[in-house]
Amino acid sequence: MSFLRKNYEWVQKGLKIVRQREIRAAFQSFQNKVQSKFRNIEAPLSIEDWLSYYEGRPEIVQPPNDFINKSNLPKVSILVLTFNNIIINKLCLRSIYCNTTYPNFEVIVVDNASTDETPVWLKTYSKTHSNLKLILNSDNLGFAGGNNQAAREATGEYLIFLNNDTVVTPGWIEKLLSHFQSDPGIGLVGPVTNATGNEALIPVSYTSPAEMEAFALDRATSMTMRAFDIRMLAFYCVMARKDQYENLGGLDERYAVGMFEDDDLAVSYHQQGLRVVCAEDVFIHHFQGASFEKLKSEKYQEIFAENRKKYEEKWGRVWEPYQLRKLL
Repeated sequence: MSFLRKNYEWVQKGLKIVRQREIRAAFQSFQNKVQSKFRNIEAPLSIEDWLSYYEGRPEIVQPPNDFINKSNLPKVSILVLTFNNIIINKLCLRSIYCNTTYPNFEVIVVDNASTDETPVWLKTYSKTHSNLKLILNSDNLGFAGGNNQAAREATGEYLIFLNNDTVVTPGWIEKLLSHFQSDPGIGLVGPVTNATGNEALIPVSYTSPAEMEAFALDRATSMTMRAFDIRMLAFYCVMARKDQYENLGGLDERYAVGMFEDDDLAVSYHQQGLRVVCAEDVFIHHFQGASFEKLKSEKYQEIFAENRKKYEEKWGRVWEPYQLRKLL
């Protein structure tokens, strides 16, 4: 008697379960599409709403130093550059301390001569966060200069360059670090996001920070250790080894204000035979453009053209626009 005949009852039960799961999955897919349509017509929450959410959340209590010293976990330095936009600054830092579960980290904040209430708030906030180091510049050193300054002050083995217009998600450091530890040939690792100009952009349907975090956790599970090589990582969130970053000279400060420093650095890493990788299992929310939204369009285009020229002259190549990933 064949296997099917011997186990007919169990086969039938198995097929029934499969059909039920397929039906549930199909229904869930249909439901998600319908909800997505409705979400698309809802007004998105303001940045103030996002901030209220994180201000209402408890921060993760950091373990004592003796525990960290015995953990043998590499230290990670999170580098945040601020310039005005106090609400954005508050939101970014609150998300770090609400969602960072990795125990051995420090935060280096460099304020580039803000003229709003940001410096006062940062002073107050740093007093209650022993692993936050604050540097208040009297002059604006620009994006590259400020980040290089933060990197010099960092004591971590790994650096994370994090834009102030981002919101981090639970497990983000562990996931980024796991990619480094899986391949010594990796030089830079960055996450996927909802807003950027290359293949790191993915479609999202969330409308609130709580939904965003659930989305990130689902993706972390379904995409575990999946990654792909990428031409450039935008510096809204990038992890690097400190020694390699310093050996390559850091971000080139010839690029005024901002733009093209990340393109430039990626070329340096590639020329050293190091991989630049986008991690599919790490999602970071990005309020893209917050740093440049106050610049008039003409000024923005002027800076873009000037820095593009510097990039092309330095590397002897024509800069090509980036492509978005092809979605099924």
